[in-house]
Amino acid sequence: RRRNASGATIAKEIEKKGIPVVVITCLANVAAQVGVGRIMRGSKFHYPVGQPDLPAPEELRWRVALIEKALASLEARLEEPKIF
Repeated sequence: RRRNASGATIAKEIEKKGIPVVVITCLANVAAQVGVGRIMRGSKFHYPVGQPDLPAPEELRWRVALIEKALASLEARLEEPKIF
């Protein structure tokens, strides 16, 4: 039997093993309902970690800033899900 799991569900299972995870998604409310600890709002549904409307150099800067923020959120101690 094959099952599909959302990124949020997979992240929660990884966190149960003690490995911190940041989910970058445009569906932050879904990730929070699943119980993922660290959630970052992404861009658009089809491009959560991209901004295809921007010129390439600007998109690269946007992506680098997003990933830097995600990495910084890994240091946060959490008691409940948090959207960064």
